[in-house]
Amino acid sequence: MSDLPPDLVEEILSRIPATSLKRLRSTCKQWNSLFKNRRFTEKHFREAPKQSHALLWNDRRVCPMSINLNVAPPSIEFKSVLSIKDSEPVYISKVSHCDGLLLCTTDDGRLVVWNPCLGQTRWINLLQSTLPA
Repeated sequence: MSDLPPDLVEEILSRIPATSLKRLRSTCKQWNSLFKNRRFTEKHFREAPKQSHALLWNDRRVCPMSINLNVAPPSIEFKSVLSIKDSEPVYISKVSHCDGLLLCTTDDGRLVVWNPCLGQTRWINLLQSTLPA
């Protein structure tokens, strides 16, 4: 695809489902950079095939799922439960979302940001207040 104009490559990639883009990230540095570009992300959101996405929150665990009602029979695909590599199980007490990212509060008060499409997580380290109580 390197012979194709960059605009055409971007147009093609913007129509691929997010789960497939995840596998393409390691194809080349140029594509990886493109997938991180905010303009591409917004375009992808507008152009990608539409599916309903939902979160199943059960027993203090978060599990994303895709629901496609445009096929016969309708399909539901369960994704992996939120997991942190090399970590004990994570138990979630609260979940907030914005722009496809989830902010999860654990039972012990820690915060983790989770990108379900990419399967990536980042812990947020809170600074301890130096103010007297």
